Amino acid sequence: MERKNFYKKKILEHITDKKSKILVLGAGKLDVDIFKDLNFENVKFSNINAYEEREINQIQILHQINLDSNSYDYCVAHACIHHSSKPHNAILEMYRVSRKGTLIIEANDSFISRLACNLNLSEEYEKSAVLKNKNFGGVDNTDIPNYVYRWTEREVIKLMNSYKPEINHRIYFDYAHSIKFTESKIIKTFLKILFKLFKKQQNLFSIFIEKNIKNPNYRSFNI
Repeated sequence: MERKNFYKKKILEHITDKKSKILVLGAGKLDVDIFKDLNFENVKFSNINAYEEREINQIQILHQINLDSNSYDYCVAHACIHHSSKPHNAILEMYRVSRKGTLIIEANDSFISRLACNLNLSEEYEKSAVLKNKNFGGVDNTDIPNYVYRWTEREVIKLMNSYKPEINHRIYFDYAHSIKFTESKIIKTFLKILFKLFKKQQNLFSIFIEKNIKNPNYRSFNI
Protein backbone atom coordinates (compact mmCIF):
# COMPACT_ATOMS: atom_id res chain seq x y z
CA MET A 1 0.00 0.00 0.00
CA GLU A 2 1.35 3.43 -0.89
CA ARG A 3 2.17 5.80 1.97
CA LYS A 4 -0.59 8.24 0.97
CA ASN A 5 -3.25 5.52 0.90
CA PHE A 6 -2.06 4.13 4.23
CA TYR A 7 -2.28 7.61 5.75
CA LYS A 8 -5.82 8.08 4.41
CA LYS A 9 -6.89 4.66 5.65
CA LYS A 10 -5.68 5.36 9.20
CA ILE A 11 -7.38 8.77 9.33
CA LEU A 12 -10.73 7.29 8.29
CA GLU A 13 -10.31 4.34 10.64
CA HIS A 14 -9.59 6.38 13.76
CA ILE A 15 -11.30 9.74 13.13
CA THR A 16 -14.86 8.95 12.11
CA ASP A 17 -16.47 12.35 12.74
CA LYS A 18 -15.63 14.72 9.86
CA LYS A 19 -16.45 17.69 12.10
CA SER A 20 -13.77 16.79 14.65
CA LYS A 21 -11.39 19.56 15.68
CA ILE A 22 -8.01 18.35 14.40
CA LEU A 23 -4.45 19.69 14.70
CA VAL A 24 -1.99 18.36 12.11
CA LEU A 25 1.61 18.92 13.20
CA GLY A 26 4.66 19.05 10.94
CA ALA A 27 2.21 19.55 8.10
CA GLY A 28 3.02 19.87 4.42
CA LYS A 29 1.16 19.87 1.12
CA LEU A 30 0.43 16.13 1.38
CA ASP A 31 -1.40 16.60 4.70
CA VAL A 32 -3.43 19.53 3.38
CA ASP A 33 -4.41 17.64 0.23
CA ILE A 34 -5.42 14.47 2.10
CA PHE A 35 -7.67 16.17 4.64
CA LYS A 36 -9.28 18.19 1.84
CA ASP A 37 -9.83 15.02 -0.21
CA LEU A 38 -11.47 13.38 2.81
CA ASN A 39 -13.73 16.40 3.40
CA PHE A 40 -12.79 17.12 6.99
CA GLU A 41 -14.26 20.43 8.05
CA ASN A 42 -12.25 21.67 11.06
CA VAL A 43 -8.53 21.06 10.57
CA LYS A 44 -5.64 23.31 11.56
CA PHE A 45 -2.26 22.72 9.92
CA SER A 46 0.96 23.67 11.71
CA ASN A 47 4.68 23.52 11.13
CA ILE A 48 7.81 24.61 12.97
CA ASN A 49 8.02 27.78 10.86
CA ALA A 50 6.21 29.72 8.15
CA TYR A 51 5.33 27.59 5.13
CA GLU A 52 4.48 28.28 1.51
CA GLU A 53 1.09 26.60 1.80
CA ARG A 54 -1.52 29.19 2.83
CA GLU A 55 -3.38 26.61 4.94
CA ILE A 56 -0.31 25.93 7.09
CA ASN A 57 -0.62 29.02 9.23
CA GLN A 58 0.12 27.90 12.78
CA ILE A 59 3.68 27.67 14.10
CA GLN A 60 4.23 24.84 16.57
CA ILE A 61 7.28 22.91 17.76
CA LEU A 62 6.43 19.22 17.99
CA HIS A 63 8.03 18.58 21.35
CA GLN A 64 6.80 21.85 22.91
CA ILE A 65 3.31 22.59 21.64
CA ASN A 66 2.17 26.05 22.71
CA LEU A 67 -1.45 25.10 23.41
CA ASP A 68 -3.55 24.20 26.42
CA SER A 69 -4.19 20.57 27.28
CA ASN A 70 -7.20 19.01 25.51
CA SER A 71 -7.36 21.87 22.99
CA TYR A 72 -8.16 19.62 20.01
CA ASP A 73 -10.14 16.44 19.55
CA TYR A 74 -7.25 14.82 17.70
CA CYS A 75 -3.59 15.51 17.01
CA VAL A 76 -2.05 14.01 13.87
CA ALA A 77 1.59 13.76 12.79
CA HIS A 78 2.75 12.08 9.60
CA ALA A 79 6.45 11.41 8.98
CA CYS A 80 7.70 14.37 11.00
CA ILE A 81 8.39 13.24 14.58
CA HIS A 82 11.72 11.78 13.47
CA HIS A 83 12.81 15.38 12.74
CA SER A 84 12.34 16.34 16.39
CA SER A 85 15.32 16.42 18.76
CA LYS A 86 12.94 15.09 21.44
CA PRO A 87 10.70 12.53 19.68
CA HIS A 88 9.33 11.03 22.90
CA ASN A 89 8.32 14.47 24.13
CA ALA A 90 6.59 15.08 20.80
CA ILE A 91 4.28 12.10 21.29
CA LEU A 92 3.52 13.09 24.88
CA GLU A 93 2.77 16.67 23.83
CA MET A 94 0.37 15.48 21.14
CA TYR A 95 -1.36 13.24 23.68
CA ARG A 96 -1.60 16.16 26.14
CA VAL A 97 -3.16 18.52 23.60
CA SER A 98 -5.67 15.97 22.26
CA ARG A 99 -9.03 15.14 23.83
CA LYS A 100 -9.92 11.95 21.96
CA GLY A 101 -6.77 10.58 20.43
CA THR A 102 -3.41 10.93 18.75
CA LEU A 103 -2.55 9.49 15.33
CA ILE A 104 1.10 9.08 14.34
CA ILE A 105 2.62 7.56 11.22
CA GLU A 106 6.35 6.99 11.41
CA ALA A 107 9.03 4.46 10.47
CA ASN A 108 9.10 0.97 11.96
CA ASP A 109 12.25 -0.18 13.77
CA SER A 110 12.35 -3.68 12.28
CA PHE A 111 15.19 -6.04 11.39
CA ILE A 112 14.56 -5.31 7.69
CA SER A 113 14.76 -1.55 8.30
CA ARG A 114 18.04 -1.88 10.19
CA LEU A 115 19.44 -4.14 7.48
CA ALA A 116 18.42 -1.60 4.83
CA CYS A 117 20.34 1.11 6.71
CA ASN A 118 23.43 -1.11 6.97
CA LEU A 119 23.28 -1.74 3.21
CA ASN A 120 22.83 2.00 2.52
CA LEU A 121 19.40 1.34 1.04
CA SER A 122 17.79 3.54 3.69
CA GLU A 123 19.06 6.51 5.68
CA GLU A 124 20.01 6.44 9.33
CA TYR A 125 20.59 10.19 9.26
CA GLU A 126 18.34 12.04 6.82
CA LYS A 127 20.93 13.86 4.75
CA SER A 128 18.61 13.89 1.72
CA ALA A 129 16.21 16.36 3.35
CA VAL A 130 18.98 18.87 4.05
CA LEU A 131 20.48 18.44 0.57
CA LYS A 132 17.05 19.09 -0.93
CA ASN A 133 16.24 22.16 1.18
CA LYS A 134 19.81 23.54 1.48
CA ASN A 135 19.64 25.23 4.91
CA PHE A 136 16.71 23.51 6.64
CA GLY A 137 14.89 20.18 6.78
CA GLY A 138 17.07 18.49 9.39
CA VAL A 139 16.74 18.09 13.15
CA ASP A 140 14.26 20.70 14.45
CA ASN A 141 14.27 22.04 10.87
CA THR A 142 17.94 23.10 11.01
CA ASP A 143 20.67 22.29 8.48
CA ILE A 144 21.92 19.37 10.60
CA PRO A 145 20.66 15.99 9.28
CA ASN A 146 18.24 14.42 11.75
CA TYR A 147 18.51 10.87 13.05
CA VAL A 148 15.61 8.87 11.60
CA TYR A 149 14.01 7.68 14.82
CA ARG A 150 12.19 4.41 14.17
CA TRP A 151 9.67 2.97 16.64
CA THR A 152 8.49 -0.34 18.07
CA GLU A 153 5.18 -1.19 19.72
CA ARG A 154 6.91 -1.95 23.01
CA GLU A 155 8.61 1.45 23.10
CA VAL A 156 5.32 3.31 22.64
CA ILE A 157 3.63 1.22 25.35
CA LYS A 158 6.47 1.88 27.80
CA LEU A 159 6.42 5.61 27.00
CA MET A 160 2.69 5.98 27.68
CA ASN A 161 2.80 3.81 30.80
CA SER A 162 5.63 5.97 32.16
CA TYR A 163 3.77 9.21 31.42
CA LYS A 164 0.37 8.14 32.80
CA PRO A 165 0.80 4.90 34.79
CA GLU A 166 -2.67 5.24 36.28
CA ILE A 167 -4.29 4.91 32.82
CA ASN A 168 -4.73 1.59 31.05
CA HIS A 169 -3.97 2.97 27.59
CA ARG A 170 -5.70 1.72 24.48
CA ILE A 171 -3.09 1.85 21.72
CA TYR A 172 -3.68 0.52 18.21
CA PHE A 173 -0.83 -0.37 15.85
CA ASP A 174 -0.74 -1.18 12.15
CA TYR A 175 1.85 -1.67 9.41
CA ALA A 176 2.28 -1.09 5.69
CA HIS A 177 5.17 -0.65 3.30
CA SER A 178 6.48 1.79 0.74
CA ILE A 179 9.39 0.45 -1.33
CA LYS A 180 11.42 3.27 -2.87
CA PHE A 181 15.01 2.04 -3.05
CA THR A 182 14.46 -0.19 -6.10
CA GLU A 183 12.36 -0.46 -9.26
CA SER A 184 13.10 -4.17 -9.62
CA LYS A 185 9.85 -6.11 -9.92
CA ILE A 186 11.59 -9.24 -8.64
CA ILE A 187 12.80 -7.54 -5.45
CA LYS A 188 9.45 -5.82 -4.89
CA THR A 189 7.57 -9.10 -5.35
CA PHE A 190 9.91 -10.86 -2.94
CA LEU A 191 9.43 -8.14 -0.31
CA LYS A 192 5.65 -8.16 -0.70
CA ILE A 193 5.62 -11.92 -0.08
CA LEU A 194 7.95 -11.46 2.90
CA PHE A 195 5.73 -8.75 4.34
CA LYS A 196 2.64 -10.94 4.00
CA LEU A 197 4.39 -13.56 6.10
CA PHE A 198 5.99 -11.12 8.54
CA LYS A 199 3.69 -8.10 8.79
CA LYS A 200 5.73 -6.30 11.44
CA GLN A 201 8.80 -6.15 9.18
CA GLN A 202 7.18 -3.48 7.00
CA ASN A 203 8.65 0.01 7.09
CA LEU A 204 5.48 2.06 7.72
CA PHE A 205 4.13 2.08 11.27
CA SER A 206 0.91 3.70 12.50
CA ILE A 207 0.19 4.43 16.14
CA PHE A 208 -3.19 5.55 17.46
CA ILE A 209 -3.37 6.38 21.16
CA GLU A 210 -6.97 6.62 22.27
CA LYS A 211 -7.80 9.19 24.93
CA ASN A 212 -11.05 9.60 26.84
CA ILE A 213 -10.91 12.60 29.17
CA LYS A 214 -14.48 12.08 30.36
CA ASN A 215 -14.15 8.42 31.24
CA PRO A 216 -10.50 7.32 31.55
CA ASN A 217 -9.81 3.61 31.78
CA TYR A 218 -8.05 3.65 35.15
CA ARG A 219 -5.70 0.84 36.09
CA SER A 220 -6.20 -0.87 39.43
CA PHE A 221 -3.01 -1.30 41.44
CA ASN A 222 -4.69 -3.05 44.37
CA ILE A 223 -2.61 -1.16 46.91
